[in-house]
Amino acid sequence: MLGVADGATIAVQDFGSSPLSFLGSRLLMPWLDSGVAERMGGRFVCLDASTERITLTPALMTQLAIDALVIRRDVVELLEVELRKKGFADLAHRAMKTIVVLGDEPHGADPAGSQAWARLLHVESALILAPECARCGCFHLRDGVYQVMGRQIHNLRLAVPPYELYNGAIFPPSRCDSKNRDWCIRVSGRDRGN
Repeated sequence: MLGVADGATIAVQDFGSSPLSFLGSRLLMPWLDSGVAERMGGRFVCLDASTERITLTPALMTQLAIDALVIRRDVVELLEVELRKKGFADLAHRAMKTIVVLGDEPHGADPAGSQAWARLLHVESALILAPECARCGCFHLRDGVYQVMGRQIHNLRLAVPPYELYNGAIFPPSRCDSKNRDWCIRVSGRDRGN
């Protein structure tokens, strides 16, 4: 749904304890039967999102062909500064696919140029990972993984607290024409005109 092909090299710029990092590969978390890398037949690279470690990312990007960069919205600007310092083109114009991770923080403006990027809604407290659909512009809650009850979203696979959606709307599965049974979320302040 996010436009990342099988066999891709995916780099995640996040804090090490994030589910985006530890669900990447069974090599990172031995209790996983298969992580993202194994399911897609690709490679998974964890990059720390701390200010000190972001300075190392441009050098890695010259040594490794990254097909998709998954990056927290709150560290995009830090990485863009480092890329400019090292003489790289703006992150938004790189050939790789860039996926901006949005959390349940207050809904401000997205980083400059991010309209062309894919987005992933990530709520750590409830372990919600909802990719943005290119067809309907909503974030999809995978059928069978999440249950929606009013404005509460429950993770059916993990014992975590439910998430209450305060900003936005939840639509039933018929909202999107992508032929799936996913519930859809439109988060306030992120309307892209779809």
